[in-house]
Parts: sequence; structure tokens; C-alpha cells
Amino acid sequence: MPFLLLLLLALSPIQIDGSFKDWPEGVSSQEDAHYLYLLVELPQEACLQQLEEQKVLVLGENTITFSPKNKGYGVSCKRGDELISPYEAGLVFAPTTASTKFELRVNKPTPAPKTSFSFAPTGDIRVVSWNVQFGQLLDDKERSTRLLEALNPDVLLLQELDGNDTPEQLNTLLEKSLGGTWNTDMSIVHGTERHHQLRSSVSIKQEATFFNDMGQFKALYGSSTFDGIQISFFTLHLRCCGGPTGEAEEQRQDEAKKIRKVIEDSAATNWIIAGDWNLVGTTKPLEIVKSDQFNIVDAFQPDGLLNATWSDRTSSFTPGRLDWMLYSPETLEVVNSFVLDTSDFNSETCTIQNLLPEDTAKLSDHLPLVADFNIRK
Repeated sequence: MPFLLLLLLALSPIQIDGSFKDWPEGVSSQEDAHYLYLLVELPQEACLQQLEEQKVLVLGENTITFSPKNKGYGVSCKRGDELISPYEAGLVFAPTTASTKFELRVNKPTPAPKTSFSFAPTGDIRVVSWNVQFGQLLDDKERSTRLLEALNPDVLLLQELDGNDTPEQLNTLLEKSLGGTWNTDMSIVHGTERHHQLRSSVSIKQEATFFNDMGQFKALYGSSTFDGIQISFFTLHLRCCGGPTGEAEEQRQDEAKKIRKVIEDSAATNWIIAGDWNLVGTTKPLEIVKSDQFNIVDAFQPDGLLNATWSDRTSSFTPGRLDWMLYSPETLEVVNSFVLDTSDFNSETCTIQNLLPEDTAKLSDHLPLVADFNIRK
């Protein structure tokens, strides 16, 4: 490989997003000052963390086993003879859905520098979608307030509120932290089991109309008018867990078909659709709803290198992109987007924004997905 190309690779970190556009042809491993990278190909489509037989890879000092045979799912890592967490190794890869090709990254001993970041809204509307893990947003109001003040949304689409959480409680939190008059509706609780009681919500900082006839879905949408254009905001939370085949994946696809029908049957024409899609199997549920009508918001964490929206350091599953946002490109233009991970920020940014590095991780295992839109006149 020419010296200039090697130098460029050393200076240009790879984005772990599953698109591979930043990999030179014929290159399957590389490194920069902070990370080691590897391309992996499988003979047939599968999820690396849901393989029928384990797959062992060596990257730097790390021996990585996908779907270890003692568990059959997840990832295990060793450094030498020592068993370590995949999070300690800094292991991330994409896509985390079924594919034949994946890009992997692990940390080198020299950590990447923390980044500065501006939260300033840059469009006509800021929309935030966020799974708040069993209602933590209302349980930890001090941390929630810090994060909400930094994000400053016009529309907030939440998932995994607790069954006892109410629109009035959420409006009170939003009005205290963000000002203005907020309007909220939540999906209906069905059943007594915890996962049946989780609720999704739409909150809009102006007058809004809500449509909540979704049966047992943890989904609903609200509509409001911005600059003379009515926009509908759909929040959803699909079935979790499983792999590319099986009951959970079938249910996700079935839920996506029903959501697609709701959209097609509605008189609304301008949409922003977001939530926790739980894409741990295939991307088919997203494709069903997207069809050829919507575009995807491609958002990255503040360092610009990773688009994962979920992580849990106690888990054997590595960070993944579970939260997605779609929009109507005829009337809306994305002018800014990001996935908020406060651990990426340098001390100056944390001080300016009144945030702690651990804020997002302590509030939820999901990260807020943020997009600023301009309305096409």
C-alpha cells in the first residue's frame, strides 16, 4: 500500500456504521493512533452475536469470541489468559443486525481525546427520540432536567415510560425544565406484566392533536402545525430481543406492517417517525415502515465515529443501533443530527452545558437520538 494512503488511514478514523465507504478496496485490517479495525465476512447472512456456531477472531491483544458455545449468544473477550468485558476491550462493530459483512473496532492503549460539542439548535424544529429505561426520566428528575435543558427539544418522543407515569407528570417536568406549555399523550397500558405496562409518548411544545388508537402497540402519534405545515410525530417501541429468525423477529415485522397501515390510512402526509425499533435481528421492520416514502436520519455520537444508540456495560452484547428516525424528505430537511453520549465530552463542554460525563449512561441504556429539521417552504 502506498505510504500516502497509509498516512491518511492513520489520520482518519473509521466510522463504525456498517456502510464500509471509508475502507479502501482490498484492505481488511488497519489502525490509527487510538483504534484497531478489522473487516469480517461470513459465508451467509447472520448476526455475529446470534451465530449457530461460535466465531473466534484475534484483534491486537484481544481474542474475541462471537456467540461463545457455552452461551450461544453475545460476545466474550480475552486479553491473554484473562477474561475481560467486551466493553473493557472497547469492542464495537456494525451492523449489529444480520449481514454478511461487518466492521470491528477495539481500543489501543492510547485513548482517543474527548471532544468539544455545540448543542445549539440549527433548524426550524428539534426532535428528540429517547428510550428512558423503565421511566427513569421521571424517577431521576435532577439528571433528566440537566439533559433536557441541554437538548432543548421542540418535540420529544419517548419510549419505555413506566405504567404509572402520566402525561400530566411529564408535562410538569418539561415545563419546569424547558418552559412553555407542553402537550403530551401516552400509549395505553395493556396487561399486568411489566413489559405490557411500558408506555410510549409524544410531547409537543405547542397545541397538538393526538391519535392513540393503536390497540396493544406501544405507539401513537401527535400532529401540530409548524410554519403553516402540519407535521405528524410518531413514537414507537417494537418487540425486543431474539435474532434474525424466530417469534420476536416475526412480531417486529408484524408490528411494522400494522404501523405502516396506520400511516397509509392516515390523512397526514408529513411525518417524523422515531423510537426503539429493537433491530437485533434484521432491518426488515425498518424497511417495511420506510418503504420508498421516508428517509433515514443518519446520526452519530459526538465523536462522529459510532452510530450506536444502546449500550450496557453489564451485558455480553456490544453497543448497537436500536433507535432510528425516519422523515418525509419532500417537506423536511435534516440540517443537524447526533446521538447524545455525555461520556464523549471534554470537561469544558460538560461545564458549559451543566452535564456530567456519566449522565446519559446513568439515566438509560439508550442514548437520545436528536435531529434538527428545516421545513421546506
